[in-house]
Amino acid sequence: MLKIHPALAADATTRPVLVTGAAGLVGVPLVRALRRGGHTVVAVDDGSAGTLGRLAEFLPDDGVHVVIADVRDGISLTSLMREARPWAVAHLAAKHFIPECEAAPGAALDVNVLGTQRILDACAVAPPKRFLFASTADVYATDDAPHAETSLVAPRGVYGTSKLTGEHLLRDQAHRLGISGVVVARLFNVYGPGDPHPHLIPEILRQVTAGETRLSLGDLSSARDYVFVDDVADMLSSFLASTVTGIFNVGTGVATTGYHLVRLIGDVVGRNLVTEVDPARVRQVERKTLCAAPDRLVSAVGHPATSLRDGLAATLAATTVVPTPAGVTG
Repeated sequence: MLKIHPALAADATTRPVLVTGAAGLVGVPLVRALRRGGHTVVAVDDGSAGTLGRLAEFLPDDGVHVVIADVRDGISLTSLMREARPWAVAHLAAKHFIPECEAAPGAALDVNVLGTQRILDACAVAPPKRFLFASTADVYATDDAPHAETSLVAPRGVYGTSKLTGEHLLRDQAHRLGISGVVVARLFNVYGPGDPHPHLIPEILRQVTAGETRLSLGDLSSARDYVFVDDVADMLSSFLASTVTGIFNVGTGVATTGYHLVRLIGDVVGRNLVTEVDPARVRQVERKTLCAAPDRLVSAVGHPATSLRDGLAATLAATTVVPTPAGVTG
């Protein structure tokens, strides 16, 4: 186990936050947001998603300590918690790409359920004041209407089931551990720079940045609530800094179909994008609509600030777009 920098350990003035999954899509922007808020950060990741290099930006920062560790390694986590004694924990680490979870359910449950229990076990040696658990909108029952936090939960797949189990573990054990401030953030469809998985937006952008104007995609008729990753990070940081507790949907309240996404991205890059269905990309089980009712979120920390078009433009700006040859319109 790496030694924690003295400035990060048990310093109430900087309110240290331990972030698991710190190299992930949400993890890196959350570390940035926490640093802007004056927190020191212990950034934990095992590198299994191939994104560990994203943490390199924090190496010159004495306020961030990077630790390579697996959330299933209870001995290492307990040692880390005892040494760092964080004021708060943000538990983001998970297997969350649904096709991978469905293909290897045991591995998903191992990380998402056992890993969460290991984090809770480690908290027993130095209970944090605040604990944020990144859950998912996939816990909700299928319904075309926007989901409130009180909506029926009935996940249909292993990912949603694993996250709902994590919520139950936290709910049932927080009081025993002496954690007084618990927030469960049910994330809707988060997008932005740095997503290593072929979700719909990254896949569209991958094909567009390769110069394609005819895109091979799956079912574009389903609608999702897309929320920009920097907005998500700011809201998670705000949850930790506040005194709010409970379950919060993190979404915009607007559902957008895949067809509309393609049109928006085409507008941003100045191309007429044509789509065709690749049967291999069509999921066997697919919700038609998944959208948040974000009223509780707005009351607690505000509404996501970034429009979908601006968020897509910012995501594209982080990549290299291949110009369309003269005279080619799709």
